Amino acid sequence: MKTHITKEMFKKILESTQTGRKKYVKISSAHLSGISYLNIGDAGLEFLEDLGRSGLRFRVRTTINPGCVDFDRVFECDPEVVEKQERIVRSLKNIGAKESLTCTPYLFDNPLRKNQKIAWAESSAVLYANSIIGASTNKEGSLTALASAILGYTTRTGIHLRNGRKPRIFFEYDGKLKNELDYGLLGYVMGLKAGAEIPYLRLKKNSGNIFYYKQLLAGFGTSGAAPMVWIENLTPGFLRVKKPLRKIVLDRSELEKERRNLSEEAPSSRDEKLVFITGCPHMSLEEIKGFQEALESVNRLSVEAWVFTSRSTYSEAFRKSLLTELFEKGVRVFKDSCVMHCSLKKGRVHVLTNSVKAAYYLRGALKLKTTLKSLNEFIEEYGGK
Repeated sequence: MKTHITKEMFKKILESTQTGRKKYVKISSAHLSGISYLNIGDAGLEFLEDLGRSGLRFRVRTTINPGCVDFDRVFECDPEVVEKQERIVRSLKNIGAKESLTCTPYLFDNPLRKNQKIAWAESSAVLYANSIIGASTNKEGSLTALASAILGYTTRTGIHLRNGRKPRIFFEYDGKLKNELDYGLLGYVMGLKAGAEIPYLRLKKNSGNIFYYKQLLAGFGTSGAAPMVWIENLTPGFLRVKKPLRKIVLDRSELEKERRNLSEEAPSSRDEKLVFITGCPHMSLEEIKGFQEALESVNRLSVEAWVFTSRSTYSEAFRKSLLTELFEKGVRVFKDSCVMHCSLKKGRVHVLTNSVKAAYYLRGALKLKTTLKSLNEFIEEYGGK
């Protein structure tokens, strides 16, 4: 006999995260993770379908993470996986979610402002919201973000407390960061050392663009548990923050060590399919334009390149005619899915990627071999003139 789903159940989910007196924060936005069928399986699907039939509705603007299927390319995946991924999305839409299917909802589908109280459950999006925009969200779990979306409240813990944003560890990097991969590796190393402690970061010789910092935060969220990084000269309010006394100076050797840990030699034969994957987190419109410009002198790539982005970004890029040249040069652009695409479960694929987060999860969850290369390194090696 199935349990009838009620609001009381979700109140208890939030209460289970509290210690002492129960206090709550009113939120205006939620973002849900854990919607890929490859992650939640039949049990998760059944739960969401029961929830969809319960009559409950989201009380705040709610967006959802990517699944594992591009719904315009369903022929590439197992029909059963496609059908069940569709049912997951349909169930969430029935409760009131926006069909965003992206890990970068702040770009189009769920824009934020400074000091906004939210409940988000995608690690890279949480870090971006707190560290770049100046909003406030804990690193919610799938169920607590779902509960908050239904109730319109989250628990007053962690980031929502007076000292909840206080940095506890001071990182300094004095070397040169050359590209997006270097930033991702630095974030990954910081996460390994910081654990659940919020860090303060000073880069003495760098002024990377916002998309490089997006990779830094994604790398940090892959190995660390803290919900934000104070980045000097970037995070709103950094001038008012007291620098932690505990200081760690990082260097290039630590970045190269983790690059080796997440990389293997790319195959020279064609026994394994070689694919370059970028867009983890999802590519922005500006990043797609940058990729297009980087390929201007390339006639055609010698291996497949896959770009992952949101449907909203894809539509805008198409409207601005940014995709035609990419298609002509052998680039495939996916939406609705993250890099954990259902087709990668089949066959022997060796992945080249400029994303530390992508390499970590493709190796761990799909058991694929990966090689870390920056976008420019990839183009230099595999771009035919």
